[in-house]
Amino acid sequence: MKDTKKTVIFAVVAGVMLGSAVVGNAVTISQTKPFSGQPNISPTLTFNQFDDSAPDVNLTGIEIIFNMDISGGQLVLDNDASGPASGSFVFGSKGSLSSTDVSLFDGTPQPIPADLTVTTGSAFNLDPNEGDESGDYDPCAPDGMSYDGGIASENSAGFVGAAFFTTGVKGYTGTGTYDITAELTQWLNYGGIGGIEFSVSPVTASGSVEIIYTYVPEPATIAMLGLGSMMFLRKRRP
Repeated sequence: MKDTKKTVIFAVVAGVMLGSAVVGNAVTISQTKPFSGQPNISPTLTFNQFDDSAPDVNLTGIEIIFNMDISGGQLVLDNDASGPASGSFVFGSKGSLSSTDVSLFDGTPQPIPADLTVTTGSAFNLDPNEGDESGDYDPCAPDGMSYDGGIASENSAGFVGAAFFTTGVKGYTGTGTYDITAELTQWLNYGGIGGIEFSVSPVTASGSVEIIYTYVPEPATIAMLGLGSMMFLRKRRP
């Protein structure tokens, strides 16, 4: 038992140096997995389970943070109707998380984190069709336009309900890994006005999913964590 505790203490102190944090009596460990590409894509992100096999280690919280940015892309609108068309549009990407390995629910339970819809957009005023045919997606005014996408970002976060720490095919605790899939789909909304044709060059969507474990170790480990952090800081001084 003593050898096991020494191993745990050494591993946790090493974790502090790699980015873990001590807040009061609680310790946090974070993992961040990035993704990037043009929708429609479904990147699979792999995370390490929380090892709760050591004595007196109590997992108290699991936070999931979902970030997504978009940039670029182009939208062409072409009015093929006999009358004018006006309104506004948005286009970009919609993102959601899913997993069969772990449960993505809070204590309510409601899905977490919430789906993200990241868009840019503008208003449009298009004259009646001036003779171009259906299917040509002509961006020329006055019955057509093109819009170059900008930059936008959104994020969502939530805490997994304690009842769901160990549910799913694998659960969050153990010594293995689990997968979370980020579903990124192309998104466009221009109000459903009849007679408008559109063509889309997809945006680039990028971002990350971060998992933060919060746990309370035994008192002796907490003392070692503080000592290990102080020694690490002293070594860095010139």
